[in-house]
Amino acid sequence: MPNHQEFSSSYCNYVPAVLRHHKDNWQVEYYVYSPITKQLERKRIKVNRLRLHCSTLSMFKQQANEIIQSINIKLAGGWSPYGESENVRYYTPLAQVMSLYIEEKQKELKPDTLRSYKSFCTIFGNWINSIVPGCRCIQFNKTLSVRYMDYVYNERKVSARAYNNTLKQARALFSWAVEKCYCKENPFEHIKTKREQQKKRILIPPEIRAKIREYFKIKRPNYLIVLELVYTSLLRPAEISRVQVKQVNLNEHYIYMPEDKTKNGHYRYAFLSDELCMLLSPLLKCAKPDDYLLSQGYIPGKCSMDSKRYRKHWDIMRKDLKLPQEMQLYSLRDTGINNMLKAGIDPLTVMQAADHHDLSMTTRYANHIDPNLMNTLLEKAPSF
Repeated sequence: MPNHQEFSSSYCNYVPAVLRHHKDNWQVEYYVYSPITKQLERKRIKVNRLRLHCSTLSMFKQQANEIIQSINIKLAGGWSPYGESENVRYYTPLAQVMSLYIEEKQKELKPDTLRSYKSFCTIFGNWINSIVPGCRCIQFNKTLSVRYMDYVYNERKVSARAYNNTLKQARALFSWAVEKCYCKENPFEHIKTKREQQKKRILIPPEIRAKIREYFKIKRPNYLIVLELVYTSLLRPAEISRVQVKQVNLNEHYIYMPEDKTKNGHYRYAFLSDELCMLLSPLLKCAKPDDYLLSQGYIPGKCSMDSKRYRKHWDIMRKDLKLPQEMQLYSLRDTGINNMLKAGIDPLTVMQAADHHDLSMTTRYANHIDPNLMNTLLEKAPSF
């Protein structure tokens, strides 16, 4: 057996093929550099059948030498069985695969979405480096995938929802890797998702919405625009932060949302109520078309305001008014959808206004617990 250290540091990355006889077995042996172990690994080709077909030993050795000569010529020319029997991309370091993955996704995803992809790759990459440094894509198997998800759930102590999101990200990464021939199968496919708790958001009844409106009229008047855009236009906070003045059409009562500014990548027209048009009209008079609708101070400007600021000001209000934590800014959108359905607007129209994938998602909003359910039934339920 050759000295691995000697050959791995030398110019030659293989040991020529020779014929070996081990007891009753004849085989052609050679050593070649493995991109996984970074050492010379033995390869064997059994030639027992060839020996049986040859009437004499000398005839057999002559034919075996022809096989050996063919292998050695290929080895001398730089051939490797790792590059022929399996795609050489399989041996790309996993860290490099993730880097290429992010590089491609950078061209496809919105900044907010891309941040979550980068965050996942950073956390996953750090764990890989601590467990199997220099791991090649083909080395990452089902066992390691289970260990990683156990680490996410038990050591990082994330919720079931965050666990499922991490699993979704991991599957997406390796699906891409399979598609690009960096690995043969997705090691995360066999892992089951965890049962999630129902989202902790509740509907906001009219009397509470009135209190919220009065609060912001005094504390932060232009924040009323955010409230209206979420409740009546059914825009998501992140989508609001992307709206530019040129998308707003007050005369036709809509905001045009192109594919690159929506969550689901579908263009749509967001409805503008009369009240919202009145709030926006004075702000848009001096604004430039490329200005963002809401910048610093909730007025048009060159720089967009991060949607996290919307939530921050909402949370301050909620504490001041002593409202339950389940009443979130996004609850206004849930309430708007629920109220549209109960007002008799057909589900298909609500689905399109809310930018949902299908009707089942829209009708789920009708299942929210209505705080005024008993009063509604007392007023409208038919008598016996």
